[in-house]
Amino acid sequence: MTLEESTGSHERRPDTGTVIELRAVRRTFDTDPPVHALREVDLTVRRGEHLSIVGPSGSGKSTLLNILGLLDRPDDGDYWLDGVPTTELGDLERTSLRGSRIGFVFQSFHLLPHRTIDENVMLAEMYRLPHPGRVRRNRAARARDMLDRVGLSHRLGYRPDRLSGGERQRVAIARALMSEPSLLLCDEPTGNLDTENTASVLELFDELQGQGMTLLVITHDEAVSTRAQTRVRISDGTLARESA
Repeated sequence: MTLEESTGSHERRPDTGTVIELRAVRRTFDTDPPVHALREVDLTVRRGEHLSIVGPSGSGKSTLLNILGLLDRPDDGDYWLDGVPTTELGDLERTSLRGSRIGFVFQSFHLLPHRTIDENVMLAEMYRLPHPGRVRRNRAARARDMLDRVGLSHRLGYRPDRLSGGERQRVAIARALMSEPSLLLCDEPTGNLDTENTASVLELFDELQGQGMTLLVITHDEAVSTRAQTRVRISDGTLARESA
C-alpha cells in the first residue's frame, strides 16, 4: 500500500498488480454547514495485500467504504478498480463490476435462518452477472468448494442457528468468495464476535491472503487492524499511513 501526494494529473493508469487506486478523491455532503467527508484521498492497494483502515466514528470510514464498494461516487478524483476507471462508468456497468470484482463481508452476517449454509452461499450466484471468460459451474458444487475453502465442509446441510458466530461469519465469507472477486471488502467483520471467534476469522484472513486474495478491512478494533500487513488511519476525511 502506498499513499501518494496528489500531482493533479489523472493520466497515469495503475499497473496490473494494483487492485485499488484512488487519486485526489473528494466527497462533500451538501448540508449546512457542508460535511467534507473525504479530502483529496490517495490510496493504492496492491494485489494480494491485506490492508486495514481504522478511525473513529465520523472520520469518513463509511463514506470511503461506499466509494470503494461502488455504492457511491466521488465528487472529484479518480477510482480504478482492478484497472477499470470506475468514475467513467454508468450505473449498470458499476453494478456489474461490483458484482464480479468485490466480495462484501459485514459486521452482521445477513444469513437466511431458514436456509442451509450451502443454500445461503449459493444465493450469491443468483444476484450477479456472469464474469466474461469465467465458466459457470453448478452452483451447489461451487458453494461446497467455497465452504471447504473456509473450513466448513463438515457443516454442509446445517442451518445458521446451529453454528457459532465465527462459523456464521465464515459462511458469509464463503458467500463473498462465490464471485471469485479481486477484492474482499470487509466492514467491521469481527464486530459481533467474541475473542475466540475473532481469532478464528483473522486466521482465515491470513489463509486467504496466503492464497493471493486482496483484503481491505475497515475496523475500529485496534487488535484487528494490527493483524493486517499495512494499516492506514482516517481522520477528518484524510488518510495517513501508520508505521509498523
